[in-house]
Amino acid sequence: MTDPSMMARLKGYNWHKALKDAESDALDHLKRDAVLADHHVGFALLRTAATTSRLSYSAPPRPGWPSKSALPDSVDDVTQWQLISAYLKGELTSLPDIENRLPRPSSDAIDQCDLVLHIWHHYALPHKGDRSRIKRAVYLRANGAKPNKIAAVTGINVRQLRSVAHEAGQDIYDYVVFLNKC
Repeated sequence: MTDPSMMARLKGYNWHKALKDAESDALDHLKRDAVLADHHVGFALLRTAATTSRLSYSAPPRPGWPSKSALPDSVDDVTQWQLISAYLKGELTSLPDIENRLPRPSSDAIDQCDLVLHIWHHYALPHKGDRSRIKRAVYLRANGAKPNKIAAVTGINVRQLRSVAHEAGQDIYDYVVFLNKC
């Protein structure tokens, strides 16, 4: 199912560090009365991979849809380049705040993202019937979408979503522990 080069990457990765980071991330996202379990750590790995993927691999623009141009949105709108240009000319006394963007993930984070997403695509939720709809729902949840919105989009109710996310996290955690032992 997995080619030898990918299997070598999976087995050679430092999963011990990834599991420790995911455990601390899972503790940050737990409710007060919840107890940390394995599926929380697995879902934290998926959540981190989804976030890293979203930051590092921006999607190409959709054909047929207008894309944001470099022109200002309105006549009075000042672009970031105009503000920096005014600062360099001496028209402004201090450098203006630049729009905050999350920094590009490190190469190690991108590598972990690739490996976790490979596990997600090949080993998580293998026994589900309508895998595409279910996996889409869990991935949307990992990206931070609200459960009611996901239920409206995919047709999976909130209880099913919670159960499937629990299973997906457990599947990911089990496979990572298997790789960590290899």
